[in-house]
This record gives sequence, C-alpha cells and structure tokens, in this order.
Amino acid sequence: MAKKKNQVQQIIDEYKDLVDIPFVNAMIEQNGKLGDFEMNKTTIRNIAEWSLNGDSNKEIRKKLELTRQQWEILTNICPVLVMVMRDTRHLADMVVAGSLFQTAIGGKTIRKQVVKSVKEYDDKGRICGERLEKVWLEEELPPNPILLKFLAEHKMSEQFGEKHIDNSAKYREVIDSFSSDELALIQQAKEQLEKEDKEDED
Repeated sequence: MAKKKNQVQQIIDEYKDLVDIPFVNAMIEQNGKLGDFEMNKTTIRNIAEWSLNGDSNKEIRKKLELTRQQWEILTNICPVLVMVMRDTRHLADMVVAGSLFQTAIGGKTIRKQVVKSVKEYDDKGRICGERLEKVWLEEELPPNPILLKFLAEHKMSEQFGEKHIDNSAKYREVIDSFSSDELALIQQAKEQLEKEDKEDED
C-alpha cells in the first residue's frame, strides 16, 4: 500500500508544476457553471487515487458531485487531470499484470489462519484434554499452470480475451521486464499444457 501511495505521489509530483491552481480556479469562477467547485491539491490527489482504484470517469465525476457538462468543462479548463488519470490507470494495470505473473509462477508466501487442535497437559505432563486454537501459518503458493498458459497465449502475444488490445505498450513494458528464465518458464508451461491437452484428445 505504501508503495502504491509513493507511486501516486510521483505521478502528482510530475504534473504539479503544470497545474496553476489559482489560474484554474479563476477560470472556473469566470465560467460560472461549476457552482462552488474549487480546485486544490487534495482534489488532484483524490482523482489520482480513485483512478488507481479503478474508478471510471463517471464514478470520479459523481464523487466530485459534478454533472457530465461540468466534468467536461473542468477537464477542458484543467486537461492535466486527464493525464493524471491516464498515468494512474497505467500504474494500476502494471500492478495487476505483475500480480497475475507472480500468481502464475508461484513462490509467493501468504499467511492464512487455520484452526488447530492443541493438546492440554496436567501438572504431571499427561494429556488431559484438547482445545481448538486459531493459528497463523505461512504457505508458499505453487505455480498456477492454467494462468501460465493464459499468459503465454494471450499476454505474450499482447492479447487479453478475444479482442486485440491496440494500446498494448503498458503490457509490453511488463513483458520486457521478464527475465529470459521467466519467459522460458511461461513457454515451458504452455508447451506442457498443450501436450497434456493433446494426450487427453487421444
């Protein structure tokens, strides 16, 4: 979570000098169609965080209590907001892609709570009963061959689902960051699953 906040802050820092808040507010006031809406640094941060969380333009507009026309006016007065939303959504896509890959190759350690039977002993060290107790265990996730196959077939060819994604630069960046070993692992999983599928057909 802290990492995501730092990345949002980097995006905001990148564009903060492009937003002249007093000028934007003067333009908003002069336009007169945005009611008592006022631009400030918190508004920019909120828009960035909402975009990162996957909110659509419509959802963000509603959170700001703006009509569609008012939203269009605001983004025309302050087009930097569009760039902030674009970059934070790009960041969100990268986080999702990275999480998918990590889940696919396995090795990630997770904590889970389980109920365990614990023996109770008397003063002489003899078992006198049992009780149930919740304990936390760490577990290393195994590779997910189905997800590896999906990544090999769709992601590496820059396709998700049935539609080709024209704006694939963000996924290409993740793919390019894979080491040759990681790419080989994905390819090997794909070939293994194709072999298993063929054997099932026979």
